[in-house]
Amino acid sequence: MIATLLKTAWFKGMVGEWFINLCIRLFLDKREYRLLKDVTLPTPQGSTQIDHVIVSRFGLFVIETKNMKGWIFGNPTQKSWTQQIYRRKHSFQNPLHQNHLHMMTLKSLLGLSDNQLHSIIFFIGDCTFKTPMPQNVMNRGLIRYVKGITTPVLAESEVAHVVDTIQQGRLAANWQTHRQHVAQLKARHGEAPTKPVPASVPSAHHPAPPTAIYPANLQSPMCPRCGNPMVLRTAGRGDNKGKPFWGCREFPTCRGTRALMK
Repeated sequence: MIATLLKTAWFKGMVGEWFINLCIRLFLDKREYRLLKDVTLPTPQGSTQIDHVIVSRFGLFVIETKNMKGWIFGNPTQKSWTQQIYRRKHSFQNPLHQNHLHMMTLKSLLGLSDNQLHSIIFFIGDCTFKTPMPQNVMNRGLIRYVKGITTPVLAESEVAHVVDTIQQGRLAANWQTHRQHVAQLKARHGEAPTKPVPASVPSAHHPAPPTAIYPANLQSPMCPRCGNPMVLRTAGRGDNKGKPFWGCREFPTCRGTRALMK
């Protein structure tokens, strides 16, 4: 059981974020840089989760982390990027677009301008960029990049005010907040499929995922949770049993869903 847990994306993500937190605390002067992690903020659609926010006189560094291996292809304008591991390819949401929502939420909360926020995408894991990436997308050099921005855009008093405002506006970092965030995603995107299980072969105790069908006249949307393409499924239980909905292609690894628009 422990060996299985150690191999999960959740555990690897936790280790990766712990490593980033450690590096920030070790190599950035805490008197100059204030770290806020796992920040969940309310939005008109529910809530949004930000991995790391570093607040300093040089602005807010809003960091989106991606725990991936293999080759990474993408550019700033594409809706989806591609991860390739040997011959297998997976699409995921453009993290720059994903982080844009975080930036807009913070701007609205704090009343800041564009030059006071810095978007950073940091890839954790053994990955290689196979297409040119903007400077703020990286798989190494995070601390060097943050230290390289040296133009003050906030006064000391404003830094303290920003930190206090985020702390007051954020939702509590606990299991209840996580459950509420997941529930809001389900409410926006329809009923979630059955609970994921590690076994690849269904049994009486581990039901198969809802049936997937692929009509030619429907365009597959992107998963709101992981950015991969979705497939049309039919709910196998609950109040919506027999009704179609969009479910993530990566089920049971990802349980993202969207309601089927009529």
